[in-house]
Parts: sequence; C-alpha cells; structure tokens
Amino acid sequence: MQIKVIRGVLARKSPTEATASGAGFTPLVAGTYEVGSEINSRLEVLREGKPTVYLPLEKLAEYQESGEIEVIRQV
Repeated sequence: MQIKVIRGVLARKSPTEATASGAGFTPLVAGTYEVGSEINSRLEVLREGKPTVYLPLEKLAEYQESGEIEVIRQV
C-alpha cells in the first residue's frame, strides 16, 4: 500500500506517545510514500533516505476526508 500526500501534513517521529511539545512531529511533504505496518494505531510511513515517520490512523482518516492524502491500494 502507498499513500499520496497532496498537501504537506504533520507526522509523528515515534510509534509511541510523544511529549506534548511540537518536538514529536515532523513535516511529511507532498509525494508518494510506501507504507509499512501498523504500530500502536499508527501507520509506518517509509521515506527513502530519511527516518520512518508515523501517522495516527485517526489523523490519516481526517487527512483522507479533507483530500490532503490519498490511499493507493495495490492489487
């Protein structure tokens, strides 16, 4: 499965809960990304040459509804 980010969004740096500060987030810029497994209700987003980031499933659903992210399911 892949996701296509239409407009940049924020993703988590960790698969577990982070502190309340903004230090636990990183921008996920427009582009197409491979998706790994689900960890702690967060989807792994694999970025070539960069550290893996994580999208909470709840936020992924919000981003899909708003048109900021498309999920590409490969057959």
